Amino acid sequence: MQLHIVGGFLGSGKTTAIIQAAKYLMAQGQRVGVMTNDQGKYLVDTAFIQLADVPTVEVTGGCFCCNYSSLTKQLDALDAQAHPDIIFAESVGSCADIVATVVRPLFELGSAAVPTSFSVFADSRLLRRWLVGSPLPFSDNINYVFVQQLEEAGLLVINKADLLDGDAQRDTEQRARRRFGDKAILLQNSLDADSIRVWVEHLISGTAPTRSLHLDYRRYGEAEAQLAWLDMRLVLLDMHQARLRQIITDIHSALGDIPIGHFKILVWNARRSAKISFPTVSDPDWEVNLPVLPEGRVEMLLNLRAETDSDALRRLVERVLEGVPVREIHIDSFHPRWPEPTYRLVD
Repeated sequence: MQLHIVGGFLGSGKTTAIIQAAKYLMAQGQRVGVMTNDQGKYLVDTAFIQLADVPTVEVTGGCFCCNYSSLTKQLDALDAQAHPDIIFAESVGSCADIVATVVRPLFELGSAAVPTSFSVFADSRLLRRWLVGSPLPFSDNINYVFVQQLEEAGLLVINKADLLDGDAQRDTEQRARRRFGDKAILLQNSLDADSIRVWVEHLISGTAPTRSLHLDYRRYGEAEAQLAWLDMRLVLLDMHQARLRQIITDIHSALGDIPIGHFKILVWNARRSAKISFPTVSDPDWEVNLPVLPEGRVEMLLNLRAETDSDALRRLVERVLEGVPVREIHIDSFHPRWPEPTYRLVD
Protein backbone atom coordinates (compact mmCIF):
# COMPACT_ATOMS: atom_id res chain seq x y z
CA MET A 1 0.00 0.00 0.00
CA GLN A 2 1.36 3.41 -1.00
CA LEU A 3 0.92 6.41 1.31
CA HIS A 4 1.32 9.85 -0.26
CA ILE A 5 1.35 12.73 2.22
CA VAL A 6 0.28 16.09 0.81
CA GLY A 7 1.04 19.32 2.65
CA GLY A 8 1.14 23.00 1.88
CA PHE A 9 -0.38 26.28 2.96
CA LEU A 10 -4.07 27.02 3.26
CA GLY A 11 -5.73 27.47 -0.11
CA SER A 12 -2.93 25.96 -2.18
CA GLY A 13 -5.24 23.51 -3.99
CA LYS A 14 -4.33 20.26 -2.25
CA THR A 15 -7.85 18.80 -2.16
CA THR A 16 -8.57 19.48 -5.84
CA ALA A 17 -5.31 17.80 -6.84
CA ILE A 18 -6.03 14.77 -4.65
CA ILE A 19 -9.53 14.32 -6.08
CA GLN A 20 -8.26 14.55 -9.65
CA ALA A 21 -5.42 12.12 -8.90
CA ALA A 22 -7.86 9.71 -7.24
CA LYS A 23 -10.12 9.78 -10.30
CA TYR A 24 -7.14 9.22 -12.59
CA LEU A 25 -5.92 6.24 -10.55
CA MET A 26 -9.38 4.71 -10.10
CA ALA A 27 -9.89 4.87 -13.86
CA GLN A 28 -6.81 2.64 -14.11
CA GLY A 29 -8.34 0.11 -11.72
CA GLN A 30 -6.51 1.25 -8.57
CA ARG A 31 -8.30 1.37 -5.22
CA VAL A 32 -7.79 4.80 -3.66
CA GLY A 33 -8.55 6.21 -0.21
CA VAL A 34 -8.12 9.68 1.25
CA MET A 35 -7.48 10.95 4.76
CA THR A 36 -8.27 14.59 5.48
CA ASN A 37 -7.04 16.61 8.45
CA ASP A 38 -8.06 19.84 10.12
CA GLN A 39 -8.13 21.72 13.40
CA GLY A 40 -11.94 21.86 13.13
CA LYS A 41 -14.64 19.25 12.73
CA TYR A 42 -17.11 20.37 10.02
CA LEU A 43 -14.87 19.89 7.00
CA VAL A 44 -15.68 21.01 3.47
CA ASP A 45 -12.83 18.89 2.12
CA THR A 46 -14.13 15.62 3.60
CA ALA A 47 -17.65 16.18 2.29
CA PHE A 48 -16.36 17.27 -1.13
CA ILE A 49 -14.19 14.17 -1.52
CA GLN A 50 -17.03 11.90 -0.39
CA LEU A 51 -19.30 13.48 -3.01
CA ALA A 52 -16.70 12.29 -5.54
CA ASP A 53 -17.29 8.71 -4.28
CA VAL A 54 -13.77 8.32 -2.88
CA PRO A 55 -13.50 6.42 0.45
CA THR A 56 -12.52 9.03 3.03
CA VAL A 57 -11.63 9.23 6.71
CA GLU A 58 -10.60 12.28 8.71
CA VAL A 59 -8.40 13.33 11.60
CA THR A 60 -10.02 16.36 13.24
CA GLY A 61 -9.35 18.58 16.23
CA GLY A 62 -5.68 19.14 15.43
CA CYS A 63 -2.90 18.39 12.98
CA PHE A 64 -1.55 14.92 12.20
CA CYS A 65 1.51 15.53 14.36
CA CYS A 66 -0.51 16.31 17.51
CA ASN A 67 -2.97 13.48 16.84
CA TYR A 68 -0.55 10.76 15.79
CA SER A 69 -2.54 7.93 17.41
CA SER A 70 -5.66 9.09 15.58
CA LEU A 71 -3.64 9.22 12.35
CA THR A 72 -2.55 5.59 12.65
CA LYS A 73 -6.02 4.44 13.76
CA GLN A 74 -7.65 6.13 10.79
CA LEU A 75 -5.10 4.65 8.41
CA ASP A 76 -6.03 1.22 9.76
CA ALA A 77 -9.75 2.02 9.49
CA LEU A 78 -9.38 3.16 5.88
CA ASP A 79 -7.42 0.01 5.06
CA ALA A 80 -10.14 -2.15 6.59
CA GLN A 81 -12.95 -0.18 4.92
CA ALA A 82 -11.65 0.17 1.36
CA HIS A 83 -8.49 -1.98 1.06
CA PRO A 84 -6.82 0.81 -0.91
CA ASP A 85 -3.76 0.34 -3.06
CA ILE A 86 -3.00 4.05 -2.60
CA ILE A 87 -3.82 6.50 0.20
CA PHE A 88 -3.53 10.28 0.01
CA ALA A 89 -3.18 11.93 3.43
CA GLU A 90 -3.79 15.69 3.28
CA SER A 91 -2.43 17.65 6.24
CA VAL A 92 -4.08 20.81 7.56
CA GLY A 93 -2.74 23.90 5.79
CA SER A 94 -1.26 25.52 8.90
CA CYS A 95 0.90 22.50 9.71
CA ALA A 96 4.68 22.29 9.35
CA ASP A 97 7.43 19.95 10.58
CA ILE A 98 5.70 16.96 9.00
CA VAL A 99 8.89 15.05 8.28
CA ALA A 100 9.95 14.97 11.95
CA THR A 101 6.48 14.39 13.40
CA VAL A 102 4.73 12.19 10.83
CA VAL A 103 7.01 10.85 8.08
CA ARG A 104 9.85 9.66 10.27
CA PRO A 105 7.65 8.19 13.04
CA LEU A 106 5.73 6.19 10.43
CA PHE A 107 9.05 4.89 9.09
CA GLU A 108 10.90 4.35 12.35
CA LEU A 109 8.21 3.38 14.87
CA GLY A 110 6.45 0.82 12.73
CA SER A 111 3.29 1.26 10.70
CA ALA A 112 1.32 -0.79 8.21
CA ALA A 113 1.53 2.22 5.88
CA VAL A 114 4.84 4.00 5.44
CA PRO A 115 5.13 7.19 3.40
CA THR A 116 5.93 6.77 -0.27
CA SER A 117 6.14 10.51 -0.96
CA PHE A 118 5.67 13.94 0.60
CA SER A 119 4.44 16.74 -1.69
CA VAL A 120 4.09 20.35 -0.58
CA PHE A 121 1.73 22.55 -2.60
CA ALA A 122 2.05 26.31 -3.00
CA ASP A 123 -0.32 28.69 -4.77
CA SER A 124 1.79 29.99 -7.67
CA ARG A 125 0.69 33.59 -7.05
CA LEU A 126 1.55 33.57 -3.34
CA LEU A 127 4.85 31.78 -3.99
CA ARG A 128 5.75 34.28 -6.71
CA ARG A 129 5.13 37.20 -4.35
CA TRP A 130 7.56 35.70 -1.86
CA LEU A 131 10.20 34.79 -4.46
CA VAL A 132 10.31 38.32 -5.93
CA GLY A 133 10.39 39.92 -2.47
CA SER A 134 6.89 41.38 -2.45
CA PRO A 135 5.12 41.46 0.93
CA LEU A 136 2.75 38.65 1.82
CA PRO A 137 -0.57 39.60 3.46
CA PHE A 138 0.12 37.83 6.77
CA SER A 139 2.15 38.58 9.87
CA ASP A 140 5.80 37.55 10.08
CA ASN A 141 5.12 34.39 12.09
CA ILE A 142 2.56 33.06 9.59
CA ASN A 143 4.90 33.92 6.72
CA TYR A 144 7.58 31.97 8.58
CA VAL A 145 5.40 28.84 8.62
CA PHE A 146 4.64 29.26 4.90
CA VAL A 147 8.37 29.29 4.10
CA GLN A 148 9.16 26.39 6.43
CA GLN A 149 6.55 24.27 4.64
CA LEU A 150 8.39 24.91 1.38
CA GLU A 151 11.75 24.10 2.95
CA GLU A 152 10.76 20.59 4.03
CA ALA A 153 9.07 19.53 0.78
CA GLY A 154 10.21 16.36 -0.90
CA LEU A 155 8.37 17.44 -4.04
CA LEU A 156 7.40 21.11 -4.39
CA VAL A 157 4.26 21.56 -6.49
CA ILE A 158 3.78 25.10 -7.79
CA ASN A 159 0.03 24.79 -8.18
CA LYS A 160 -2.52 26.93 -10.04
CA ALA A 161 0.22 27.73 -12.54
CA ASP A 162 -2.44 28.55 -15.12
CA LEU A 163 -3.28 31.68 -13.09
CA LEU A 164 0.10 33.17 -14.07
CA ASP A 165 0.88 34.24 -17.62
CA GLY A 166 3.56 32.37 -19.56
CA ASP A 167 6.46 34.70 -18.69
CA ALA A 168 5.53 34.74 -15.01
CA GLN A 169 5.27 30.94 -14.99
CA ARG A 170 8.75 30.53 -16.40
CA ASP A 171 10.26 33.17 -14.12
CA THR A 172 8.59 31.69 -11.02
CA GLU A 173 9.83 28.20 -11.83
CA GLN A 174 13.38 29.48 -12.45
CA ARG A 175 13.40 31.42 -9.18
CA ALA A 176 12.06 28.41 -7.29
CA ARG A 177 14.75 26.15 -8.77
CA ARG A 178 17.46 28.63 -7.77
CA ARG A 179 16.04 28.91 -4.25
CA PHE A 180 15.34 25.19 -3.77
CA GLY A 181 18.01 23.63 -5.95
CA ASP A 182 17.91 20.23 -4.26
CA LYS A 183 14.16 19.70 -4.67
CA ALA A 184 12.04 18.15 -7.36
CA ILE A 185 9.71 20.91 -8.58
CA LEU A 186 6.56 20.69 -10.67
CA LEU A 187 4.60 23.50 -12.27
CA GLN A 188 1.02 22.26 -12.12
CA ASN A 189 -2.58 23.00 -13.04
CA SER A 190 -4.55 20.47 -11.01
CA LEU A 191 -7.58 20.73 -13.30
CA ASP A 192 -5.47 19.55 -16.23
CA ALA A 193 -5.32 15.77 -16.78
CA ASP A 194 -1.74 15.80 -18.09
CA SER A 195 -0.54 17.78 -15.06
CA ILE A 196 -2.15 15.28 -12.72
CA ARG A 197 -0.65 12.36 -14.61
CA VAL A 198 2.85 13.84 -14.28
CA TRP A 199 2.34 14.46 -10.55
CA VAL A 200 1.15 10.88 -10.00
CA GLU A 201 4.13 9.52 -11.90
CA HIS A 202 6.45 11.53 -9.65
CA LEU A 203 4.67 10.19 -6.55
CA ILE A 204 4.94 6.58 -7.60
CA SER A 205 8.60 6.80 -8.59
CA GLY A 206 9.76 9.07 -5.76
CA THR A 207 10.72 8.64 -2.12
CA ALA A 208 9.67 10.51 0.99
CA PRO A 209 12.25 12.89 2.51
CA THR A 210 13.70 12.06 5.92
CA ARG A 211 15.60 15.27 6.76
CA SER A 212 13.86 17.08 9.61
CA LEU A 213 13.39 20.83 9.85
CA HIS A 214 15.13 23.01 12.43
CA LEU A 215 11.83 24.67 13.30
CA ASP A 216 11.35 27.48 15.83
CA TYR A 217 8.33 26.16 17.76
CA ARG A 218 7.78 29.49 19.50
CA ARG A 219 7.19 31.20 16.14
CA TYR A 220 5.21 28.20 14.90
CA GLY A 221 2.92 28.26 17.94
CA GLU A 222 2.43 32.01 17.73
CA ALA A 223 1.50 31.69 14.05
CA GLU A 224 -1.15 29.08 14.88
CA ALA A 225 -2.53 31.32 17.63
CA GLN A 226 -2.82 34.27 15.23
CA LEU A 227 -5.07 32.32 12.85
CA ALA A 228 -8.81 32.16 13.50
CA TRP A 229 -10.85 29.10 12.56
CA LEU A 230 -14.57 29.33 11.79
CA ASP A 231 -16.57 26.23 10.83
CA MET A 232 -20.32 26.25 10.20
CA ARG A 233 -22.85 23.64 9.14
CA LEU A 234 -26.23 25.04 8.09
CA VAL A 235 -29.49 23.90 6.57
CA LEU A 236 -30.87 26.81 4.54
CA LEU A 237 -34.51 26.93 3.49
CA ASP A 238 -36.20 28.41 0.42
CA MET A 239 -32.94 29.17 -1.36
CA HIS A 240 -32.75 30.30 -4.97
CA GLN A 241 -29.76 31.19 -7.13
CA ALA A 242 -29.77 34.92 -6.52
CA ARG A 243 -30.23 34.64 -2.77
CA LEU A 244 -27.51 32.05 -2.27
CA ARG A 245 -25.10 34.01 -4.45
CA GLN A 246 -25.86 37.11 -2.40
CA ILE A 247 -25.09 35.33 0.88
CA ILE A 248 -21.71 34.17 -0.44
CA THR A 249 -20.96 37.61 -1.89
CA ASP A 250 -21.91 39.39 1.35
CA ILE A 251 -19.67 37.17 3.50
CA HIS A 252 -16.74 37.70 1.14
CA SER A 253 -17.32 41.47 1.08
CA ALA A 254 -17.66 41.65 4.86
CA LEU A 255 -14.18 40.19 5.28
CA GLY A 256 -12.76 43.36 3.78
CA ASP A 257 -9.00 43.58 4.33
CA ILE A 258 -8.77 40.68 6.78
CA PRO A 259 -5.92 38.39 5.58
CA ILE A 260 -7.61 35.17 4.43
CA GLY A 261 -5.84 31.84 4.56
CA HIS A 262 -8.77 30.09 2.92
CA PHE A 263 -12.52 30.60 2.74
CA LYS A 264 -14.49 27.72 1.24
CA ILE A 265 -18.13 26.77 1.03
CA LEU A 266 -19.80 23.56 -0.04
CA VAL A 267 -23.52 23.72 -0.80
CA TRP A 268 -25.58 20.74 -1.85
CA ASN A 269 -28.92 18.98 -1.97
CA ALA A 270 -30.15 15.79 -3.61
CA ARG A 271 -29.98 17.33 -7.08
CA ARG A 272 -26.81 19.42 -7.19
CA SER A 273 -23.64 20.34 -5.31
CA ALA A 274 -21.15 23.19 -5.70
CA LYS A 275 -17.89 24.15 -4.02
CA ILE A 276 -16.74 27.77 -3.87
CA SER A 277 -13.20 28.62 -2.73
CA PHE A 278 -11.47 31.89 -1.97
CA PRO A 279 -7.75 31.44 -1.30
CA THR A 280 -5.38 34.16 -0.09
CA VAL A 281 -5.10 35.57 -3.60
CA SER A 282 -8.64 35.58 -4.99
CA ASP A 283 -9.64 35.73 -8.63
CA PRO A 284 -10.96 39.28 -9.26
CA ASP A 285 -13.65 37.75 -11.51
CA TRP A 286 -14.80 35.23 -8.92
CA GLU A 287 -18.45 36.38 -9.03
CA VAL A 288 -18.62 35.73 -12.78
CA ASN A 289 -17.17 32.26 -12.25
CA LEU A 290 -19.55 31.11 -9.52
CA PRO A 291 -21.00 27.69 -10.43
CA VAL A 292 -24.70 26.93 -10.77
CA LEU A 293 -25.93 26.56 -7.20
CA PRO A 294 -28.58 24.24 -5.74
CA GLU A 295 -31.99 25.65 -4.86
CA GLY A 296 -34.73 24.95 -2.32
CA ARG A 297 -33.59 23.24 0.88
CA VAL A 298 -29.80 23.45 0.79
CA GLU A 299 -27.13 22.17 3.14
CA MET A 300 -24.04 24.33 3.56
CA LEU A 301 -20.60 23.75 5.06
CA LEU A 302 -18.44 26.82 5.57
CA ASN A 303 -14.75 26.78 6.53
CA LEU A 304 -12.99 30.10 7.03
CA ARG A 305 -9.38 30.56 8.15
CA ALA A 306 -8.09 34.10 8.58
CA GLU A 307 -5.67 36.17 10.59
CA THR A 308 -8.04 37.89 13.00
CA ASP A 309 -9.91 37.31 16.26
CA SER A 310 -12.08 34.19 16.16
CA ASP A 311 -15.03 35.74 18.01
CA ALA A 312 -15.00 38.77 15.73
CA LEU A 313 -14.92 36.47 12.70
CA ARG A 314 -17.92 34.55 14.00
CA ARG A 315 -19.92 37.74 14.65
CA LEU A 316 -19.08 39.02 11.16
CA VAL A 317 -20.56 35.94 9.47
CA GLU A 318 -23.53 35.76 11.84
CA ARG A 319 -24.48 39.34 10.94
CA VAL A 320 -24.55 38.40 7.25
CA LEU A 321 -26.85 35.45 8.05
CA GLU A 322 -29.36 37.50 10.04
CA GLY A 323 -32.77 37.09 8.43
CA VAL A 324 -31.72 34.03 6.37
CA PRO A 325 -34.17 31.14 6.92
CA VAL A 326 -32.14 28.45 8.70
CA ARG A 327 -33.50 25.21 10.14
CA GLU A 328 -30.39 24.15 12.02
CA ILE A 329 -27.00 25.60 12.61
CA HIS A 330 -23.74 24.36 14.11
CA ILE A 331 -20.95 26.89 14.64
CA ASP A 332 -17.44 26.49 15.99
CA SER A 333 -14.89 29.31 16.16
CA PHE A 334 -11.50 29.17 17.87
CA HIS A 335 -7.76 29.66 17.64
CA PRO A 336 -5.72 26.46 17.25
CA ARG A 337 -3.94 25.27 20.35
CA TRP A 338 -0.16 25.33 20.69
CA PRO A 339 1.45 22.54 18.61
CA GLU A 340 2.60 19.65 20.81
CA PRO A 341 3.59 16.74 18.56
CA THR A 342 3.28 13.20 19.89
CA TYR A 343 6.68 12.35 18.40
CA ARG A 344 9.42 14.53 16.97
CA LEU A 345 12.34 12.65 15.45
CA VAL A 346 15.21 14.94 14.47
CA ASP A 347 18.80 14.42 13.37
